[in-house]
Amino acid sequence: MDDIEAFWITEAGQIAQAVGVAARALRDDPDWTAISDDPLVRLEMLSSMFAGSLGEARVAGVPSGEASDADRLLHFRSILAAHDLDEPHWHVGPVGVEPGFQSMGMGGAAMRLLCEEFDEHGRVSWVKTAKRENLRFYGGLGFEVVDESPMLSAHLWFMRRQPH
Repeated sequence: MDDIEAFWITEAGQIAQAVGVAARALRDDPDWTAISDDPLVRLEMLSSMFAGSLGEARVAGVPSGEASDADRLLHFRSILAAHDLDEPHWHVGPVGVEPGFQSMGMGGAAMRLLCEEFDEHGRVSWVKTAKRENLRFYGGLGFEVVDESPMLSAHLWFMRRQPH
């Protein structure tokens, strides 16, 4: 769908809307359902995380079946930190399209705009996905799987893109 235009958002209201879209789009991803069975808890966690900064990564042990949602979230963040690239890079994400508008080319348009920015600045980029079907999507944009890891009941793939 070449008629979709992607653009950078800068206004506070647009950014707040984007936080909501990203939270709703990623709420049911396998990595987040592994953290909490409650979709409202996942939505609140995602909204809070995207609205603020991730801050310093904390390392947590593998939570047991009785672990709280917060414990599982800390475990998730420790896996992200352990698989982060050692070289300077830009993190991609959250990447999400409002569920009712998925598969219409909007995510691809936004990602192509982002990849143009990476290329313009000569920056390596890094993304994580918990959906096997996203490997082809990101691969088509030049990302390559460099690592993977189990994460509670989910599986994560970590992908790197060299600037073109």
